[in-house]
Amino acid sequence: MLSPPGIGFVGCILALTLAGGGITAAPPLDEYYVKAGMVANFASFVEWPADAFRNPGEPLRICVLGRNPFGTSLGELAEGRTVDGHRLAVLPVGDVRQAEGCHILFVGASEHLRLKSILEGLAHESILTVGDTGDFIAEGGIVSLRVEDGNVRMEINAEAAKAKRLRISSRLLQLARNVKR
Repeated sequence: MLSPPGIGFVGCILALTLAGGGITAAPPLDEYYVKAGMVANFASFVEWPADAFRNPGEPLRICVLGRNPFGTSLGELAEGRTVDGHRLAVLPVGDVRQAEGCHILFVGASEHLRLKSILEGLAHESILTVGDTGDFIAEGGIVSLRVEDGNVRMEINAEAAKAKRLRISSRLLQLARNVKR
């Protein structure tokens, strides 16, 4: 499959970010462009249970809950892409009830005060939760993207992923800076 313009570049960013433990978010790349590339590419490194999709052609939904820090970059990076026959679709969601149809959910920092209740509300859903607040993993989130020393770093809560019946590629787990098991 040919990649749309920019996807090879984003894949390269993801590979460099993961392989090196981080990438400097210096101009012209900004922190949320790098994070958007990582979020869009997580779909290729995660396996959802069969019942997470109502039908084989259903889109793989990447949702953003709260204030969207990505601007248009997440949608642009996902546009035209498919993973395992599922077209990537980026959607804003206003509350946890709307997030139930999502496969990847980025929880914006604007939702920090409601984080625990959001994650508890999704406890029985096979949703890869991603966030970038300091306590995201401790509260039960699955992937945390944080900036340390000018680099975007990834931490993974493998225990939370397993509880949601998500299989994260060993390649991705090996490249995470920290894995909670």
